[in-house]
Amino acid sequence: MRKVITFIILSLAIIAGIKHPMGLYWKGGVKALLDLDSSTVVVNGKKLDTGLVIPTDITYDGKYVWVCSRMEAKAVAIDKNGEFVRVLDTPSTLVGIAWDPDRKSLWVASSRKIYRISPEDGTDYFSFNAPSRTVSALDYSNGYLWATDSKLKYIYQFDPDTGWMLNYFPYNGEKPTGISYENGIAKIADFDLGKIVEVNINEFFKKKFIRGKGQRWKITVTQGLIAGGKGIKEAVLHFAIPKDRNFQKILKITPNFRGTYRMEDEQKILDCRVKNLKPGEKRECSVIIEAELYPVHYFLSPDWMKGEIPENVKKIYLRDGEKYDIHNKYIQETVKRILKGETNYYRKVRKIYHFVMQTLHYELAGGWNPAPVVLQRGSGSCSEYTFSFVALLRAAGIPARYVGSVVERGTGYDWVFHRWSEVYFPGYGWVPLDPQHGDSTNPLIQADGFGTLPAKFLVTTEAAGPLPSLGWTYNFSRETTAFSPDYRVIEIATWEKIK
Repeated sequence: MRKVITFIILSLAIIAGIKHPMGLYWKGGVKALLDLDSSTVVVNGKKLDTGLVIPTDITYDGKYVWVCSRMEAKAVAIDKNGEFVRVLDTPSTLVGIAWDPDRKSLWVASSRKIYRISPEDGTDYFSFNAPSRTVSALDYSNGYLWATDSKLKYIYQFDPDTGWMLNYFPYNGEKPTGISYENGIAKIADFDLGKIVEVNINEFFKKKFIRGKGQRWKITVTQGLIAGGKGIKEAVLHFAIPKDRNFQKILKITPNFRGTYRMEDEQKILDCRVKNLKPGEKRECSVIIEAELYPVHYFLSPDWMKGEIPENVKKIYLRDGEKYDIHNKYIQETVKRILKGETNYYRKVRKIYHFVMQTLHYELAGGWNPAPVVLQRGSGSCSEYTFSFVALLRAAGIPARYVGSVVERGTGYDWVFHRWSEVYFPGYGWVPLDPQHGDSTNPLIQADGFGTLPAKFLVTTEAAGPLPSLGWTYNFSRETTAFSPDYRVIEIATWEKIK
C-alpha cells in the first residue's frame, strides 16, 4: 500500500557536500541540514560544529539550533556563531528532536519513548511509547507532532496532548532520517538517497484511503448439525451472504444446496433446510465464496471531515438495542465523562475509541453481555468490545454498526471468527474501527484499529442490531425442531488461495 505522491526536490550533494543527511529543518526562511559524516549542521549555507558523537536530528526554536545524539543523552543548543549556549541532560540517548512553539517545549525521541521536556533544564513533562525501535526524526507543525521511521518507512502523525498516533503514511523512498513539515508538505531527508524528498500529505487525505494488492481466495463456509439421541425433525440453517466492500470483491457464490435468498434490512440471507436426521446423523450445508481481498488503510483527520450525516443513517444507526442499552445511567454518565464537552465529531470518536481500549482487555468468557455490564467488568470478547463501543458512540449521537467475518488465520481454517465496529464519518462514509487493538501498548498497533484492515477478513454480516434470523449472531445461525436438545453444531470456514 505504498501508492505515494513524492518527488525529489533537491540533491544534498549540491549543498555543502552533504552525502548522508540526518536531521532536517526547512521552513520559515531557515534551511538547516545535519551532516552525519562531519557532525556539523549547515544553516543557510553556514557550517556549525555540533560537538556530538553521531548526531541524529536538529530543530530550531527561533533563536537556537538544537541537536541531539544517538550516543549521548544530551540535547545541545547552538547559536548562530556556533557557540554552545545550553546543554541539557535528556532521559535517554536520542534519535529525534523538535521545537514545540505552542507549548514552549522540546520533543525528543529515543528508540523506546517520545518525551516532551523543558528547554531550560530538561524536565520530563510527558511521554508515550514510541511506535517502533527505528523512529528516526521528529518535527512539530500545524498543531501535530510528526516523526519518521527509517526501517518501516513511515511518516507518523501524533496528537501532542495525548500521544495518540492519528495516522501513519507510507514513504516510498529509501531511508528517512529527517523531517520538516509545513502546510501539508513533508520534506524528508533520505540518508541512502542523499536527497530531500517531498511528500504531499494532503494527497493522502484527498484520497481518503488506499487499497493494497489483492489476493484471491476460495472460502468454504460450512454449517451443520449432528443429531442427538432422538434425532432432528427439521432445521433451517441461515447463512449471511457477503457483498462487495472497499476491501473485498465477491467473484462467485456457489452453495452446495438449493436454498432461498432473501433480504433482512441490508443483509442478504441464504437458507438451507434439512429434515429427518436420525440419531447421530450428520448433515452439512456449505457455501463456496470466491473473493478477492485487499488490505485497506484510511487517512482520517478532523480537518478533512466535511458534509452532513444522512437522515436515514441517523434513523437506523442511532437506535438502541438490548446489547447496547444506550439510555442506561452508566452509559450516559460515562459518555459525558469521556467527552467533557467535546464538540468535534472526529475527536469524539477518538476519545471513545481510546476509552474502550483503555477500559477493556480481551477475555473469551462465554456469553454476550450488554455494554454496561461489559464496561464495568473491564473485559470482553470481540463481540462485547463491539457492543460496548457501538453503545457509547450511539449515546454520543454518532452512527455506528457492527460487521462480522470469517478470518484467514494462516492455518487454512477458522472456527473462531471476528466482529468489529464501523463508524460513519462525514465525507468518508463507513470506516472500520476495532478498539480490541488496545490489548497492545504499541501506538502503531493501536492506530491499526482506527481505519486499517489487513487482507485476511471476509465480511459476511453487516447490521445495526439483531436481525430476524441471525439475531445478534453473525456468519451463521439456525432454527431446529429437535426431539432432544443434545444435538451438536458445526461452524467452520476453510480457506484456499486461488493462484
